[in-house]
Amino acid sequence: MMRNLIRISIQLLMLVFLLMTFAQLLTSRVYMSLSEGRYALHQEITYDHRYVAHQLIDYLNYRNDDLTFGANALDESTLMREIEIRHMVDVKNLYTVLRVVAGLSGLVAIGGLVYLSKINKKEFSKTLETMFIIPLFFTLFIGGWMLIDFNRVFTRFHELFFSNDDWILRSDDVLIQLLPSNFWFTSALIILVFLLLSQAIFYAWGRQLKKNEKIF
Repeated sequence: MMRNLIRISIQLLMLVFLLMTFAQLLTSRVYMSLSEGRYALHQEITYDHRYVAHQLIDYLNYRNDDLTFGANALDESTLMREIEIRHMVDVKNLYTVLRVVAGLSGLVAIGGLVYLSKINKKEFSKTLETMFIIPLFFTLFIGGWMLIDFNRVFTRFHELFFSNDDWILRSDDVLIQLLPSNFWFTSALIILVFLLLSQAIFYAWGRQLKKNEKIF
């Protein structure tokens, strides 16, 4: 019973850590640049797309603390509406909390794996080999829900994590033009694919360890 509890705890904590790790890959200048011009609403952008996108990403990643930037580096006006600015502040606060939670989850999960590897090799390999089970159900549930009704998933996420309605924006707002629903749908799918690939690695690692145990 205790072994199962430890194994499930490690797997849940690792799931949280990996989800946030992959999400952070998608909040980078590189990803934003690769996404530029790939969605219909991007064609309606009249400001410097890359400059504004990088300003937003830098804000999330603590490289700047100013959301009153203009349409380009020389523009001294404020491009976004007040409601957009408030929402970005909320997003950064949430992002910070999730990063801390994911970091702590990763430390505990990795510590648990190290502990198992030293006291019980068999349990360690079994934990790795079955690491995919919880993420697989998570992926099937979220992925299936997204395919059926992504707008509902998107709405539920915001209702769960934000206590106000500042995330309800107009179609011509900067945040909607830069980050339309198709952007979030694609990004979510990429995160789920990365998650499944990481679980395949854990599974292969666990199988190899079990094979080595049988040999010796």
